[in-house]
Amino acid sequence: MGLRNLFTSYDKKKRRSHFKNLFAVARADGKVDRDEMDLVVGLAEKFHMSTDEVTKIIRNPDSVTLVTPKTQEERVEHLYDLVSVMMVDGKIDEKELFLCKSLAVKLGCGEETIDSLIRDLIEQAMKGIEPGKAVERLLNKYP
Repeated sequence: MGLRNLFTSYDKKKRRSHFKNLFAVARADGKVDRDEMDLVVGLAEKFHMSTDEVTKIIRNPDSVTLVTPKTQEERVEHLYDLVSVMMVDGKIDEKELFLCKSLAVKLGCGEETIDSLIRDLIEQAMKGIEPGKAVERLLNKYP
């Protein structure tokens, strides 16, 4: 496998892993409502995932292994997406919040900062701060 294929393979695995996490948050409260599904599918399109890939992950999420982001910026971007899915239905369900926090640990965020990081992500999302700006602000606070 050439170097380019290696990076492409890693990126595909990372996107699939992130989608799996997004869908897990969407269904954490026992149901996936229309707004959650629309956001998750919209993010999958942003990641250039095919409908077939999305369907396979939804049907068999255990087939996808966790890929940990390599940088703090990627971690915060992933968490911003997870928090956005959690909040899209206008409420923060305890199960969704717990899952976001446990995924933050798995993604490599420091346990000592998870509560404040998630709280700050929620605040940024509630204010309607554009994702790139929110991530940039939070990287200054959580380097």
